Amino acid sequence: MQNLQAPQWDIDSEYPALDSPELQAERQRVQALSQQLQALVPGLIGEDVLKTAQEMALLHKEASLLLGNLMSYTHLKRSTDLKNSAARALLEQLKKDAVQLEQGLQPLNQFLMHANDATFEAFLAHPDLADSHFYYRDQRINHQRVLPLEQENLLSSLELDGFQAWGNLYTNLTGSIDYDFEHEDGSRETLGVAGLLSLLSSGSETLRRRAYEGLNTVFATHEESCAAILNAMAGWRLELCQRRSHTVPTHFLSAPLHMNRMQQASLDQMIEAVGSQRALGHRALALQARVFGKERLDPWDTEAPLPELGHQTPPLSFPAAMDIIAEAFNTVDSSMGDFARLMQEQQWIDAAPLGHKTPGAFCSGFAKSRTPRVLLTWHGTQSNLITLAHELGHAFHSWVMRDMPYRETRYPMSLAETASTFAETVVRHHMLSQASSPAEKLAILWHEVAAVPRFGINIPVRYCFEKAFYEARAGRSFSPEDFCSLMADTWREWYGESISAPNERFWASKLHFYITQPSFYNFPYTFGYLFSQAIYAEQARQGEGFFDFYTALLRDTGRMPVEALVQKHFRRDVTEASFWDPCFDIMTQYVDQFEALLSEL
Repeated sequence: MQNLQAPQWDIDSEYPALDSPELQAERQRVQALSQQLQALVPGLIGEDVLKTAQEMALLHKEASLLLGNLMSYTHLKRSTDLKNSAARALLEQLKKDAVQLEQGLQPLNQFLMHANDATFEAFLAHPDLADSHFYYRDQRINHQRVLPLEQENLLSSLELDGFQAWGNLYTNLTGSIDYDFEHEDGSRETLGVAGLLSLLSSGSETLRRRAYEGLNTVFATHEESCAAILNAMAGWRLELCQRRSHTVPTHFLSAPLHMNRMQQASLDQMIEAVGSQRALGHRALALQARVFGKERLDPWDTEAPLPELGHQTPPLSFPAAMDIIAEAFNTVDSSMGDFARLMQEQQWIDAAPLGHKTPGAFCSGFAKSRTPRVLLTWHGTQSNLITLAHELGHAFHSWVMRDMPYRETRYPMSLAETASTFAETVVRHHMLSQASSPAEKLAILWHEVAAVPRFGINIPVRYCFEKAFYEARAGRSFSPEDFCSLMADTWREWYGESISAPNERFWASKLHFYITQPSFYNFPYTFGYLFSQAIYAEQARQGEGFFDFYTALLRDTGRMPVEALVQKHFRRDVTEASFWDPCFDIMTQYVDQFEALLSEL
């Protein structure tokens, strides 16, 4: 086997070991701070209430940073060896420390939510809280929706065996399903839901179709349970919204919008803009069908890879991949390319294909040293290359914020994919400029073309289905047949005739509908993708001034709402559908280019 030279990372520069005195000392410090925090709680009703609140805020600020650092280190230790029992045990202990810390913080949160404006502003006047203004103001947005302390505590207590339990039931249910799967050679294998889902991206249509049919079979068997779970979760949320509407109306979208720091108008206009462009997604799907030799894609083809078109890419070594990424990043700015080299030189990337490593890829980092880390498993594929670029984009996002107050670096999900997807786009465009044959260029463009219906059609299907369900759930429960009917109708509304049949049981097989926190785990994906394309369009418009624009925008992602961010940096209004026009222009270019190249084969 070729030596792909995949590196392992260095994280022991943060702590020498899991059982090191340095790590233990910081954990003890967190526990001491947590105890001090709880000891101050009675002072929230005393004469020095303001001073007490400020002291509690400062204690929590220090403790949360240290605890975050400890949890990052332990998680990273375990991610390279899932059999590391010491890391697993410490992670569980740290989670208990986190619960204790948050319990001590609850009374402070309640105080700040119920405080009048003058008291709240006086609280923020403490000089050591100057870097926490946005953090507390953002939390206080919901102060008119807070319930009395006794009810909030009761709600928290009931959630574990109520609302959270329904989400756990889905996890346990899907984790226990076994399906007798037949491979192409006639051999049989028992697969779970995760195994069936992974086969939807197989290069073999036979395997994809059988996996799709298998998923329909198992979820038809368990459709009553899945329907009960969705009904219960939606019912809980709707009842909670009603309870929180004691002063101002609370909609079922209020919480997810707040978590993503977006206004309803921004979401509505984005969905309207995407809906007006669904024909572009249909065109992309038609081109994908053409590649497969079909008139229309079948529902088991939506995650399929590009078939072999006569171009085979040899395995790529990790150093060679880093050269490509650094060169691509240099087209944005040399300091961005230098950052990629720094990640490599400092051993901040773990790509070694180890036996007990966490699957997938992610970017993490340390709150104290402000140094990022990237994990993936390197097999030398082009997909690996794009994944590496994606995670390095995340790392660059955190790197440009490394000198900022930590609380101002916590950006929402709607903006989380900004730098990562932009990095992917930069690398793909660089690779296109270096490619020679149509087949090679098609292989690079396939992912861009596939992204058009993924973010422009499939994600909106999820959002519109969930929204319609919640609107109807206020008056009645849904049967499995109701869910299938609503999903089929929503699917046809967005996909039209571009796919042979709707995936009627998508509501049961898609995990995102069953995540307890947050709800509507869908629209931020489309927002993030489109926003990254808006940034790429801005690069062409601004030229040499782009990099300063880009880094300034990234630095603001954790300290202002989406609307303010767009207004400040784009001088545009994201609550208008026209903001997204340049994004669709770029997406149209991808589809045009792919169609032209396909005609050359």
